[in-house]
Amino acid sequence: MQKNFEKIKESISKEDIYFTTKRGIVVNADCLKTLREIPDKTVNLIVTSPPYNVGKDYDTYKDKKPYNEYLFFLKEVFRECYRVLADDGRMVINHYFSCGDREFRFSPLMDINTLCMDIGFKHHGIGFWTDPTITKLTAWGSWLSASSPYINSPYEGFLILYKNEWKRKRKGITKITKKEFMKLSSGIWNFQPEKNRLHPAPFPASLISMIVRGLSFEEDVVLDPFAGSGTVGYVCEMNNRYWVNIEISRKYCKIIKHRTNILF
Repeated sequence: MQKNFEKIKESISKEDIYFTTKRGIVVNADCLKTLREIPDKTVNLIVTSPPYNVGKDYDTYKDKKPYNEYLFFLKEVFRECYRVLADDGRMVINHYFSCGDREFRFSPLMDINTLCMDIGFKHHGIGFWTDPTITKLTAWGSWLSASSPYINSPYEGFLILYKNEWKRKRKGITKITKKEFMKLSSGIWNFQPEKNRLHPAPFPASLISMIVRGLSFEEDVVLDPFAGSGTVGYVCEMNNRYWVNIEISRKYCKIIKHRTNILF
């Protein structure tokens, strides 16, 4: 897959490349701009968490769009993701199952699943990441009454999609452990939140490692169009995958470079 990685590297605007490693590229640009530069069918796995649209402080990005505008933006991004994926490529999207206030609650992950299937993606499953930091166990609403109970959603979801074929065409090497594989297959993923708070919504590296090792082979090309603090690239660098991180914030690109340099 090195050939595809080199093809991607050559196609991306040089002025947007923040830094590179032997296996990785960090691009400081708008993700739609860069995705449109990536050649067709050159990526094997996409793992990403788009902005949540709930007002998080994402440095340069304003995380509060009208909901329909937000979904339109995501559809444009994931349409490009569909194009750059190989026919047996996969995409994993992290988002909330339920969010909003008491007057208007909605399920972004379900809406994202619908818009991705409209694009052409096929649905494989959903992994539940249980995260105790987002649990509001005291928010009961109407106590001991059916009047207005508050139903918690103490987890996030990882939507697992694929392009045309779920079974990989080629055989490859992966070093996932028995414990990781069983946890991945269970769909219930208990991981402590990431302690690195240099970004407002960081992935736990151990969770991403399980996904990358379980859904891709060594030497595959892995893409994250909303890289944040660069956990996907960091994990890929340690696990012999080629990787592309796209991040609009130069501040976060600097964090990615620092994290990656620690590995050398």
